[in-house]
Amino acid sequence: MKSIEVIFHHFENDDEKKQMNYVYRLVEKGYKKRFGQIYIHASNEEQAKLIDDQLWTFRQESFIPHSRLEDKNQNVPISIGCDTFPDASFDVIINLSDQAEDPSLQPKKIHEIVLSSEEKRSLARIKWKAYKDLNYRIKSHRVN
Repeated sequence: MKSIEVIFHHFENDDEKKQMNYVYRLVEKGYKKRFGQIYIHASNEEQAKLIDDQLWTFRQESFIPHSRLEDKNQNVPISIGCDTFPDASFDVIINLSDQAEDPSLQPKKIHEIVLSSEEKRSLARIKWKAYKDLNYRIKSHRVN
């Protein structure tokens, strides 16, 4: 079993716009550094559509090729969906959902986005324990 790194990005407030801009920058960084296939696991269909729309216009000087998971476009490095068990393999998962990622996906890295509400922090603690039980390497990063 390969070593999987999980980074919990803890936000100090629940500013959704700030959170999403951070996610877009994270995706852009992963794309530019060629981290491989990236899956953005949205919490629901509405959020998946928002991410899809925003990645086209996030920065005028930057193009981030992506598609929705259900389009089954294997030629793009970034896929967006809200499926718990996507039928593909990914090098990096950016998880905006409430559940921990499926261990069978075997990515190299998982980014967990955690807002400041007690409910979201509590869910993050459950995910942390699940990943720790799987012997994943876990890091924490505070986002101001």
